[in-house]
Amino acid sequence: MADFLSIILAAGKGTRMKSEKIKILHKAAGKVIIKHVIYTLEDLSTKIINVVGYQKKEVELALNDFQDLDMNYVVQEKQLGTGHAVKQASEYITNHSGPVLILYGDTPLLRKETVAEFVEEHQKNKSDLTVMTAVFSNPVGYGRILKDDSGELTAIVEEKDADQDIKKIQEVNSGVYCVDSKLLGVFLKNMDNNNSQAEYYLTDLIEFAVERRKNINTFTVPDSEEIIGINTRRQLADAEKVLRKRIINKHFDNGVTIIDPENTYIDAEVIIARDTIIYPFCYLEGKTIIGENTVINPHCRLQNAEIASNVNILSNSIIRDSSVGENTNVGPFAYLRPGSKVADNCKIGDFVELKKTEVKSGAKVPHLCYAGDAEIGERTNIGAGTIFANYDGEKKHKTKIGKDVFIGSDSILIAPLKIGNNAKTAAGSVVTKDIEKNKTVMGVPARIYKK
Repeated sequence: MADFLSIILAAGKGTRMKSEKIKILHKAAGKVIIKHVIYTLEDLSTKIINVVGYQKKEVELALNDFQDLDMNYVVQEKQLGTGHAVKQASEYITNHSGPVLILYGDTPLLRKETVAEFVEEHQKNKSDLTVMTAVFSNPVGYGRILKDDSGELTAIVEEKDADQDIKKIQEVNSGVYCVDSKLLGVFLKNMDNNNSQAEYYLTDLIEFAVERRKNINTFTVPDSEEIIGINTRRQLADAEKVLRKRIINKHFDNGVTIIDPENTYIDAEVIIARDTIIYPFCYLEGKTIIGENTVINPHCRLQNAEIASNVNILSNSIIRDSSVGENTNVGPFAYLRPGSKVADNCKIGDFVELKKTEVKSGAKVPHLCYAGDAEIGERTNIGAGTIFANYDGEKKHKTKIGKDVFIGSDSILIAPLKIGNNAKTAAGSVVTKDIEKNKTVMGVPARIYKK
């Protein structure tokens, strides 16, 4: 059985986002908000219960890639408060013996290390209930932490229910709790909604525990921005800045050179090896992986790209869902569309567009070319202005070019087509038929050249 039961509250719509998409599915640093929260649990032995409501299927789809985690879902049909949301997981709580960790799905700034330390403190103190808190100079919008003269937690008061004296308190509730499953189960059976919002507050758990003389503790996060929740587009933008700064610093620590951190945008799941240099105004997105000693020049966009070591990506190049091998040059102004694969020691030059094209070792496509649904063999050279005509108006077709082929400038290769090893096309040829190895063709349409 898992050591912990983790409950993530993610049922709200987030109307202040002014979006058809619920707030936890908006992205921060290239990853949907709730993924950041689940990431904090990856190193814990825990069963995860996502309390969802709106767009349940979309949430499940977004979290599909957490295959190694014990993920479960319950539905909160009506939004009747945080206590009511947790109650939807009652079956899991009843069947669990031990701590229950409760988090919100809209807090992407929470660190994995903070959650681990929080859980450790709860266990070390043998607490029945531990509340994560933070201190803000301007705590507007947060529930306030009430303590007695000895510093013991006595209650949490939501701002809507707080008087002026309570509103002056700067220590606030983060919404993150660690609570014994039996205590939580009894509370959920006895909670009420006697408050200004007529909602079932999870924060009433504190008074419930105090009345029963339970061992209650608080854990104050050293960095208060970690508990900030996302409710508006402005807050999302603020969180994005914080996350991107953390990401940049992580890559600095790993030996990556980033020339201008303020104008470089790297998503959370990007991996970069040491001694790579990233120039300004680059966007490294999704699950991009970059090897050692590679240079990404200004104004490049890499999206789910796999770039090997010792690669030079020149300015204004775009690479999407494609790979580039070692010692290869790409760009400037190159566009590698999804499904392209460039091998080692290749050259993809300026104003070259590849789509579902494999360029094998040592091949060159130096400039001004479109290649779609193609295979280009080892050491083959594609002349400037060459077009791979892969679409006949109804279907896409493939062009397969062998080794050591020379394609003359301004050639048009009309698929489906096979060109054998060591074949050649003269400049301006329109190739409509397969070419055997060692043959040269020229003309419109291209015919075999005989000396």
